[in-house]
Amino acid sequence: MVRRTAATKPGAPSPGLLSIGALSRATGIPVQTLRTWERRYDSPRPERKPSGHRLYPASLVERLRKVVQLMSHGHRPGEILALPSPELDSLLSLSGGGGGFDPPAALASASGIDPAITEMLEAVAKFDRGALIALLGSSWARLGPLQFLELCAGPLMTEVGSAWKTGKLEIRHEHFATACLAGFLRGVREPFDRQARGPRVIAAMLPGDSHEGGLLMASVVLALRGRRVVYLGADTPIEQISTAASEGEARAVALSISAAVPKRRALDGIRALRRALPRRMPLWVGGAGAPKVLKGAERFETLEALDEHLERQ
Repeated sequence: MVRRTAATKPGAPSPGLLSIGALSRATGIPVQTLRTWERRYDSPRPERKPSGHRLYPASLVERLRKVVQLMSHGHRPGEILALPSPELDSLLSLSGGGGGFDPPAALASASGIDPAITEMLEAVAKFDRGALIALLGSSWARLGPLQFLELCAGPLMTEVGSAWKTGKLEIRHEHFATACLAGFLRGVREPFDRQARGPRVIAAMLPGDSHEGGLLMASVVLALRGRRVVYLGADTPIEQISTAASEGEARAVALSISAAVPKRRALDGIRALRRALPRRMPLWVGGAGAPKVLKGAERFETLEALDEHLERQ
């Protein structure tokens, strides 16, 4: 009888190949960042299993670690991902970055998470609105709008939520942080709203869903791409969304669903809205609570995916 080892289990990567999760753990680069690099720069390019899952050669780990080190010295991924290894080594020697690999530092660099988030959390703990808004403003200016949303605003609220669950912060802190970020996002969206000349898009959330951080961020992306946002906000009745879409000559409805919405209720709400909307009107769905399989709607996993869709249009 043949003894089956971990390497020969059905579905396991072949020897010398890593799953995207294993590559992420070995390099400190988030899975989503690896996918983004593949889409934007065609690197790192994976092999594909029949199931569609990505597989990477183990030899890629050292190369990506060098990329991460160079990013910590200010290099952009688009400039260095395609370089051969000798050129990466040369850049590292010039940058003084040839002394090993630091996974925590690599993670912060590769994901691009705003280093000011720790300071923001301190401002939240002290209810220091002025400091928090100033930190948000500097990160917006430094990262640019889309990177700010994905690498600062979203992670900030995730960290606040985690701190609340572990008892480091309390619910009043979470409400304070949410209110500050919501006000900031409305403020930075305003200039783009004034200049928008594109199609109208209704931005709303399902009845009973009151966590509108994701919708506010999606609305910034819509405004950046010139869409005229009709912001209905949280906890909107289905009939009010459909009426606004019909009366306002909208071209699409953008629906954000938070993680607080049970899956069954989210599916029922999407189906009800789809039936209420004009047949050919696009329904865009996103958020942590968005079901993975949808009929009659298009799901966007990230704000970047939404942005790319709007750009193609």
